[in-house]
Formats: sequence, C-alpha cells, structure tokens
Amino acid sequence: MADQPKNPFMDMFQDFGKSLKIPGPDLDTMMDQHRKNLQAMQAAAQVSSSSTQALMAKQREALERTLADISDSVQEASKSSDPAAMMSAPMEIARKTFDATMQTTPEMVEIVRQGNVETFEVLKQRVMESVEELSGKKKD
Repeated sequence: MADQPKNPFMDMFQDFGKSLKIPGPDLDTMMDQHRKNLQAMQAAAQVSSSSTQALMAKQREALERTLADISDSVQEASKSSDPAAMMSAPMEIARKTFDATMQTTPEMVEIVRQGNVETFEVLKQRVMESVEELSGKKKD
C-alpha cells in the first residue's frame, strides 16, 4: 500500500478531519462484520443449493418411476387385442401418473421446507451474532 500515489485533495480532508478531532469509523471492525455477513450468505446459499439438488433428485426418481409405469401400461395395452383394454390404457396411465404425483408431493414439500428452515437458521444465527456484537460495543 506504500506504493499508492499521494492524493493532496484526500490529504487535505484527512488533515481537516484530524484538526476537528472527529472520530472515524473502525474500518477493521466494519470489514470483519461484512466478511462474516458474506460468509453467512455463502453458507445459506450452500444449504439452499443442497436442498435444491435433493429436490431435483427426488423429482428425477419420480419421473423415472412414472415413465416406467407408463411404458409398462402401453406395452400391456398394445399386446391386448381387446378394444376395451386399449381404450382403458390412457385412463390407467393417467391414474398411475396421478398416484405417483400424490405419493411424491409430500416428500418434495418436506425437502423444500427443511431446506428453507436450515437456510433461515444460518441467516438467523448471523443476525443474532450481529446483535451481540453491537450490544457488546455499546456496553464498552
């Protein structure tokens, strides 16, 4: 930092501030607080990302299972020469798809809920730490 060129304009303001004896902000403390805030945001984003990945894995699993059921239903319907069986195949596919959706929805909702709770806890913890830091400074 010693290599930075001198700025007479800034020096004039610094000298003016020193002559007025105006207290300046504690830049180290401010930077430390911002660093902690950014770390908390990064941790919250990581938790949210993990939750999203788990949700996508569950959706992929449900889709694969549903597609396999649909494939089985189509194969069974195509083997049959009975017109009634062929006509009921689309309804059977729709029913299986609906059942699969109803089965996996609560699991997916729980994944999203848990991810949101964990993300909120990370951010809440940082807010509580900030409050403690501020209240600790006021006591000094």
